[in-house]
Amino acid sequence: MKKISIFLLAAAVLLGGGCEDSSDTDKVIPVSAIALDSSLSGGITMEVGQTTNIAGKVTILPEDATNTTESYESSNAEIVAVDGSGAVKALKPGLAMITISVGGKHTHFEVKVEAKKVPVESITLPAELADGVTLKIGETLDIAGKAIITPENATERTESYSSSVPMIASVSEEGVVTAIAIGETTITITIGDKSARFTLTVEKIAVESVTLPEELTKGVTLKKGETLDIAGKATVKPENATNRAESYDSSDKNIATVSAEGLVTAVEIGKTTISVSVDGVQASFELTVAEDVPVALEKIEIKNGATAIQGSASVVLGENTTFDLYAQLQLSPANQTEGVKYIAYGPEEIATIDENGIVTCKGVGTVTFVILAKSNPANPGNDFKNAGAKKAYFAVNITDPHDLDRTGWEVSANSGEISGTAGSKTAAFDNVFDPGVFKDVKGSNFGLTKPTTADGEVWFVVDMQKEQTVNYFRLMHQSCRNTDRSCRWKKFSAILGSNDGETFTQIASDVEVPNLDNAPGIDPNDGGSRNIDKYHTCSNVKLPNTVKYRYLKFVGKKDCFTGTAKTCQFSEMYLGLDE
Repeated sequence: MKKISIFLLAAAVLLGGGCEDSSDTDKVIPVSAIALDSSLSGGITMEVGQTTNIAGKVTILPEDATNTTESYESSNAEIVAVDGSGAVKALKPGLAMITISVGGKHTHFEVKVEAKKVPVESITLPAELADGVTLKIGETLDIAGKAIITPENATERTESYSSSVPMIASVSEEGVVTAIAIGETTITITIGDKSARFTLTVEKIAVESVTLPEELTKGVTLKKGETLDIAGKATVKPENATNRAESYDSSDKNIATVSAEGLVTAVEIGKTTISVSVDGVQASFELTVAEDVPVALEKIEIKNGATAIQGSASVVLGENTTFDLYAQLQLSPANQTEGVKYIAYGPEEIATIDENGIVTCKGVGTVTFVILAKSNPANPGNDFKNAGAKKAYFAVNITDPHDLDRTGWEVSANSGEISGTAGSKTAAFDNVFDPGVFKDVKGSNFGLTKPTTADGEVWFVVDMQKEQTVNYFRLMHQSCRNTDRSCRWKKFSAILGSNDGETFTQIASDVEVPNLDNAPGIDPNDGGSRNIDKYHTCSNVKLPNTVKYRYLKFVGKKDCFTGTAKTCQFSEMYLGLDE
C-alpha cells in the first residue's frame, strides 16, 4: 500500500509538470495591425501585360504575431488579377483595388492599368505648316493637333511648342502662335523626343485708307500768322495697321508750312494743299490764308436764365428806359464774328429792339424776343424748334412805376386756396419774370370749371394786408397746363372792395380786360411746358374811381372768358395808383 501511494504521487508530479509546458507552447498572439509598404501605399500604375509580386509588402504588428499568412483579392479581376502567391497581372486598362489580408486585418491599394505604351517613331507637319506660314502683326494661328504622328496608335501624344525668337512670335502652352513683330522665327512642335519645325514670317499690317474730318475736307481758312494743329485728325484704316505714323506736307510752303508735329502755320495770303500721309497713303485738304476769317456762331445761351435758352427780366417803365438784352447772351465760340438778330413778339407800343440788342421800353406789358444767329433763315411765323442751338428766347416784362409793393399779398378764391406753387396763396404775386424764377412758378389755377350757366360765377380776392389806395389793375396771363392756355379772362362782371374781408361794396361792373388774346406760340414744340412766349399782359385797366380798401374781389361769369378750355387761370396780378 505504501508503494502505491508513492507511485501515484510521482505520477501526479509528472502530469502536473507536463500540463504547464503544453500551455506555453500553444499560446496564440493575434495580429493587431498591418501596414502597406511605401511602394504600394500611394497606389501603382501598370501597363497591360505587366506583372509584379506583392507578397511580403506589408508590415505586421506585433512582429511575433502567430498568424502571418497573407491573402490577396482584386476588386475587378478582369482588370487586375492576383493569385495566392501575391502575383499581380495587369489585364486591361482601368482601375482595381487589391486587398491584402493578414490575421483578420486588411489593407488595400489602387492599381491603375494603362494601355501598353506605343512609342512615337516620327512626327511630320502638313503642307500648310511645312511650306512656311506668313502672319501679320497681331494675328494668331492655332497649331495644336496639327502634327502627324507615326505610328497612329502611339500612346504619347502630348505636344509642346516653342519659338526660336519669341520677340517675333510667341507660342502658348495651348499651341496658339501670336505674331508680335516683323521678322522670321522657327516654331517647333515636340512630342516625347521627336520634333518637327516650320518657318513663320511676320509682316506688317498695311494702311488701306486715310480720311480727314469734314472740318478739314470742307476747307480751312486762317489769317496770316495763325496756326492749326492737324496731328491725329486723320482716320487710319484698318485700325490695327502697323505703321500709323503721320507725315505732313504743304504744296506751297510760301503760303503755309507744316511742322513734323502737324502744326500748320499760315505764312502769306493765298491757297495751298495740306497733305497727311500714313504708310504711303495720303489725304489732303485746301488751306486758304486770308486777311480776315469769319467765325460762325455755334450756340446762343442765356446768362443766368431759367434754362440755357430761356430768360426773362422785369423792367420798371420810366422816361427813356432801355434794357440791354445783348448783355444777357452767352455766344459761342467766344471769337465768333457772325452775330445775332432779334425778332420781337409783342406790340411796338410796349417795346422795340435795335440791331445791337438794346430794348426800348415804351409801355406797360410783356414782349418776347427770339434771338437767332444771323445765318439762321428763320423769320417771324417760322417754327423755331428746328433752329438747333442757334436760338434763344428772352421775355421782358415792363411794369408801371406806380405799381404797389405786393410783398406779403395773398389771394384766395371761392374754390378755396388757389392751387399752383407751394405757398399758393401768393401764386399771383411771385414776380414770375424775375430772372430764374418763372420756370418754378405755376399759373394760378382756380380749380373750378369756368361758369357754364348765366348765374354761375367764380371769384378771387386779393388781400393787400392793409388798406391801400388803388385806381388801376393789370393781369398777366399764363396757364399752368398746355390744354388750358386758351381760357383767358376778357372781363370781370364785377369788382368789389372790403376792409374786413366779409362785407364787400361794388366798385365797378362789366370791366373789360384787353390784350389777353390767345396768340399763337412762338415755339409749338414746347411739350406743354410754361414757355415764356405764352405770357401776355394787358395794359393798365382804370377803375371808375380811386378807392381805398384792403380786399379787392374780382368776379367772373360765363361770358367773362375766351377760348374753349375750362380752367380759370392767370399768372400775375398788379394793382396801383396813378395820380
